[in-house]
Amino acid sequence: MQVVVQALNVYPIKSCAGVALSESLITERGLKWDREWVVVTREGQPCTQREWPRMVLIQPRLSDTHLHLAAPGMAPFRISLDVAISPKLPVQIWQDHTSGYDEGDAVAAWFSEFLGVSCRLLRVHPEAQRPLDANAVTRWAEQTGHDTQLLQRTQFAFADGFPFLLCNQASLTELNLAVQRQGGKPVGMNRFRANIVISGLEAYEEDYLLALNSSELGFANLKNCARCPMPNVEPLTGLVGAQPGLALNSTRHLSEGVIFGVNLALYQQQAPSIKIGQELTAELSI
Repeated sequence: MQVVVQALNVYPIKSCAGVALSESLITERGLKWDREWVVVTREGQPCTQREWPRMVLIQPRLSDTHLHLAAPGMAPFRISLDVAISPKLPVQIWQDHTSGYDEGDAVAAWFSEFLGVSCRLLRVHPEAQRPLDANAVTRWAEQTGHDTQLLQRTQFAFADGFPFLLCNQASLTELNLAVQRQGGKPVGMNRFRANIVISGLEAYEEDYLLALNSSELGFANLKNCARCPMPNVEPLTGLVGAQPGLALNSTRHLSEGVIFGVNLALYQQQAPSIKIGQELTAELSI
């Protein structure tokens, strides 16, 4: 079954706004620049929209040399993309332990002022080690028989659990019907912070996805994506509502949790990039 890439997005700073792209460089770490930075509290815990929904109003933009930041009421700020030689600082993303380095006092003050909490901005350390979940890789290999050498050596940055999040446009259409039945207004795909959005599958057919392949790229579906309340944050205002969480809870409560989207990793790669309009073949378990 053929699917088409409809949208590509990177989220340079974990939990801040995304950047839509027509084409992106890609490695086993994910789309280039995705979740390269994380904001942490004084205690070293990651800041996310779960506690600070205003983070969605922070707009990153990438140039050839800098990461540019903008937010309501704040002066623009920019950070060099050059990698600094800095001490490793521990970072915990859910159950994973990795490391970053501090981007300095000036940008820490910028984030602290906007969020109203003392915090620091960390970039993934060049020597950071964060492999894929070995059990997920083993289960996928047993299901598919595909080679896992690339999966076994994959390291990635500050995404929640896997290098890529994929969502299906037809699933959003179906979900929005449930939202409207409950008296809500349709929501956009930006609520779900997907790196790759596809068309060509039926609604929720991604639940049965094993792999997406082309002659140059191969994605392994390692885990369905269990959702927290973050999709209830309105991206344009930072306000928290009831939808689409209510609709998800009533229609998508599966054994793994409340599911929308799937978590991918590359198991083969010959091409350096991925682009909108690209076709991939879906390998399904049904």
